[in-house]
Amino acid sequence: MKKIALYSFLFFFLLPLCGCGVSGQHREVEQMQIIQTVGVDYTPGGVRLSLAAAAEADGQETPPPLTGTGRNYTAALDRIRESSVEEELFLGHVQNLLVGQEAAEHGLEDLLGTVCRSADLRLDMPLYIVRGGSAEEMVLGAGSGSRGITEILQATDSRSERRQAAQSETSAALLRSLSRRGGALAKALRYESAAEDGGKTAADAGLAVLADGVLAAWIEPEDAIGVELLRGGTAGRELSVLDLGGLPVTLALQRGESRVLPVWNEDGSLRGLDVLAQVRAAVLETAAESGEDLDHYEDYLTAQLESAVSERIGRILRLERQLKLDFLALDERVSLSSPERWQALDAPLGELLGSLEISITVRGELLHSYDSTMDGRG
Repeated sequence: MKKIALYSFLFFFLLPLCGCGVSGQHREVEQMQIIQTVGVDYTPGGVRLSLAAAAEADGQETPPPLTGTGRNYTAALDRIRESSVEEELFLGHVQNLLVGQEAAEHGLEDLLGTVCRSADLRLDMPLYIVRGGSAEEMVLGAGSGSRGITEILQATDSRSERRQAAQSETSAALLRSLSRRGGALAKALRYESAAEDGGKTAADAGLAVLADGVLAAWIEPEDAIGVELLRGGTAGRELSVLDLGGLPVTLALQRGESRVLPVWNEDGSLRGLDVLAQVRAAVLETAAESGEDLDHYEDYLTAQLESAVSERIGRILRLERQLKLDFLALDERVSLSSPERWQALDAPLGELLGSLEISITVRGELLHSYDSTMDGRG
């Protein structure tokens, strides 16, 4: 009985202390701001960081972003921590890294090195280039209420399904591509008005080409089809062509695939590349009248599809030639067909592209999901 009485006394004595411990831990979590998007901009002599947290789980407004400047990433982050006296910053769950155009023009080598060494920033985190603007304005201004830049980027990636990462390169992929061949691709975003509510959003701006870590060129959104096909395949995209009467027709690409084959000279040197692509598409919208010859109409649209895809592939290959840079990693695909000959080449593919003969062959196929829109057939 004495032991029971003693345990009861200790229980009621220690219970308030345990409660204080739990309450203290709860307060610590409440005072922690979980950063999920980091913006990086160039400033003379250093960098400027913009940090954005995700929206609160209960639908409250997104916490206001934090900004700070320093001679490098670490110094700028320390400056922000010092100014954020009420809340502890946690960067272990950072999902997105935004880089302003001016910062990309000055080079990403130091930033990517920081990501590689950092205990907070993950290598599988996507990196975006803000085309025509700064990361700060996008982090601070995009979205409204309970929807900030983090939620906007999550929705964008969900809709695009990352499209084989051609539009959403991770930091690891950029590092690997830059170290192996000196070139890489990153998704580009543009800060602009949102059609639905008049606020600001992060819109698709194509792709950024990096040469030795420095911004070298832009690829327009409509040419991303060429990038994806040259990398092996394509996800669902829309493409606009003109029909026999010069009226616009919207095609939805359902599937695409390609091969890139080397053409060798007798002496073992590389003479050229053959690009062979196959695409399937369905008609989403057409102004064709129901009385038109459907077979003739389909043949013409198929030819237009092939021509449009070939043109986009050609523009990407011309850019590789112009930059003397294999940012598409074509060498990995081409070398598979003749690995021994490939190993014997005396220069990387990027340097050889300017002297190579390149042929592009596209075969298209129209699916029949558009029949009901043209003549009422199912």
